[in-house]
Formats: sequence, structure tokens, C-alpha cells
Amino acid sequence: MSDMDLGFSMRMEDEDSVPTPPIDMFAIRPDTKGPKSVAVLIILGALLLAFQAYGDYQLHSATDLSDEEVNALLTTPNSQASDADDVTPEQYQEFHDAARESGGYLIRAVGLGIAAALMFVGSGLLFGMKPVGAWLNVSAAIIGLFSGVIGSWLLGGAAAENLTGPLLLTYEILTYFCGVCMITCLSVAGLPLLNARARLALYPNDKLTLVIEEE
Repeated sequence: MSDMDLGFSMRMEDEDSVPTPPIDMFAIRPDTKGPKSVAVLIILGALLLAFQAYGDYQLHSATDLSDEEVNALLTTPNSQASDADDVTPEQYQEFHDAARESGGYLIRAVGLGIAAALMFVGSGLLFGMKPVGAWLNVSAAIIGLFSGVIGSWLLGGAAAENLTGPLLLTYEILTYFCGVCMITCLSVAGLPLLNARARLALYPNDKLTLVIEEE
């Protein structure tokens, strides 16, 4: 029987002729958008911290609150409390005096003010892809965390001695709320330093090299 010609032939090519994928196909690419987005978020957070710091400083500086201010502050809490838990203007004034003496307002005002200032500077540097900006934001978040929690805890102690009902509960929850907010801010501030692509954009000289050994 003669061999049949099927019209095609199979040929084994040399393995060296097989194209190899480029070495940097799976390399980590620097990400400049991520750090800039974090910088914008930190600026918004800094505005909130600055507003809170200014409010705490005003409360610390106010020796006596006016009757109109006290009544405005007590309207909503007293409407949600029973008659036995109503806070009188005299009780709230005593709480205000105790809060000022505890230093809670001042600690929060100074700490959050410093944190806000560092965040404004750090966000600007981070937006310009400067690594020191990310470290400033992290430092600011840590300062804000400790000052906010300590100041809120002191205010909660003053509230426990002078207030009752929903208003007391508000000041007790404020310590935990402040801690959660600042921990969230710290997590966001640390993202450019923890994310590999963002870190490569901040530190362009830190590159990974792939070494291929030939046998």
C-alpha cells in the first residue's frame, strides 16, 4: 500500500524559536491616582477636625453659657427623656464648668487642631507624590486619635457627674465614636504606605528586579 499524501505535514520546530513573554508582563505598575485620591479624602477629614477643634476651643474659652444657648442645647435631649431625666439649665452649667476644669475641651482643641494642620500640609505633599506627606498624615491621625479619645473620656466623666438621660448617653458614646472615626482616618492615611502600587509611585527607586538564570 502506497503512502497517502494528506496535503499537510507536521514539523517540530526548535524550542528556541518559541516566543517568550516579556519579563515585565506581570510587574507591579506604580499607581499615582490612589495616593492623590487619599490626599483629597484627608483634606476633607482635616476640615472636619478643624471645625471640631474650633468648637472645642470656643467651649473651653466660654466661662458661662447664655440661657439661650443652654435652652437650645437641652431642647432635643429633654424632649426624648422622661420628666425624671430632664436636665436643668443649672445642671448643664455645672457640667460645662466641670468639663472646662477637666481639660477635655482644651485637649481636644489642641490635639485636633495640630492634627488638622498636619493633614493640610501632608495632603498637599501627598498630592505632589511626596512620601513625607503620607507619613505626616499618619502622624496627624495618631495625634488626633489619642487627643480625641482622651478629651472625650474626660468630658464623659464630667457628664457622668452632672447629667442624666439621653444627654449623658450621648457623651458616653462620644468617646467610642471619636475613636472609631480617628481609626478610620488612620487606616485611610496609611493606605499609600501599605499598598504596593501606591508605594512604588511614592518611592520610584524601590523597584523589584526579576533575575533569570540560564542553564
